[in-house]
Amino acid sequence: MNQNYNYNFSFLYPKQPTSAHEIAEMEKQRNPIIETDQNIEKCRVENQYQTQTLNETQKILNENAKIAKQLSQQVKSMEESSNKQYKIGLIVSVITGLFAAGSFLLALIQIFK
Repeated sequence: MNQNYNYNFSFLYPKQPTSAHEIAEMEKQRNPIIETDQNIEKCRVENQYQTQTLNETQKILNENAKIAKQLSQQVKSMEESSNKQYKIGLIVSVITGLFAAGSFLLALIQIFK
């Protein structure tokens, strides 16, 4: 029995395969170094993807903050405009009420004359 085999006929040490059967057996074996490298590479790719996603999310949040600020400024200017319109409407209605009261008094004066 070859020294590179254990009781399950799996390779214990790396060696050059001499047959297709040995190649097939070697392909089934685990290689912790390669698997660790592959896992590290997968983690690196995943970390890059997550970082990119976080950066895009941060950009979107910044844009949303700018838009919210602009909307609050528009609401404030609309509130100021509506306050001005209310004051103007109140002044116009008071003046109209005075004209109506004056007209009513003139009508009463003409009736009793």
